[in-house]
Amino acid sequence: MVKYWRIRVAEQEVHGYAQELAATNQKLEQINQELERANHLKDYFMIRAAHELRTPLTTILGEVQLALRRLDKAKSTEKESLLWRRHFDKIEARTRVLQALVEDLIEFSSLHTGEKILQFGPCDFSKICGEVVENQRTYSGRQIELQLPPDPIIIQADGKRLTQVVINLVSNALHYSLEDTVISIGAHVEDASVLFQVHNEGPALSLEQQSHLFDPFYRTPYAETFFREGWGLGLTVSKEIVERHGGQIWVKSIEGEGTTFFVQIPLQVEQNIQAFSHQPARKMA
Repeated sequence: MVKYWRIRVAEQEVHGYAQELAATNQKLEQINQELERANHLKDYFMIRAAHELRTPLTTILGEVQLALRRLDKAKSTEKESLLWRRHFDKIEARTRVLQALVEDLIEFSSLHTGEKILQFGPCDFSKICGEVVENQRTYSGRQIELQLPPDPIIIQADGKRLTQVVINLVSNALHYSLEDTVISIGAHVEDASVLFQVHNEGPALSLEQQSHLFDPFYRTPYAETFFREGWGLGLTVSKEIVERHGGQIWVKSIEGEGTTFFVQIPLQVEQNIQAFSHQPARKMA
């Protein structure tokens, strides 16, 4: 009887623990649902705010450009024209900066929520690199070295989005390095993937900074001190694009040797990755 009684007590205890565990799991599930909804609300707010800002910015920019054209045709003194043009040029420049920030926010939100659908097809990665480097050389006047294999690098990808990644990485290298230093860029095929790298001789990044570089809205102390503009979204957007191609992006930075960003993307994207990249975004409840 004693043995039987102990077994019954143990069974009751186990049953009680099972009920407690089930209740705890139910609470955790409810909390997870609430957190997911809060996350969706945050994403929804960001993209709505960005879209609401885009319209007035476009209007302001259009009005400034119209005023500048009329100013060129107006019969006013040269001194007055120069004075007004200086004001309008400042307004246009600042509006373009703000417009670029809003576009970055929209791009990030669309990729993060899955609303941005990637268009996969054959594209020449060598050509993408060549065009971006040529444009950046013209725009910055900087020395940029580009090393590519003699044959085209054809990959299955969204060419427009990969161009965006290359622009982001090259622009970063130019932005955070001294003007008299050289930017080194290269791409080659390795193990059925394209390996792309961008090197600059700017200040080294600590391991702590490297661990946060691809986080949304993260900016290094150096960037915050010397470069006021920017959301800190360029690398985050690049990471989203690369990963949706089934690839990887990482950084290596050593004191005295500069900083190098690496991107590795498979030449042929797997069907399941293409399917994921074409999934519509989940709607909020």
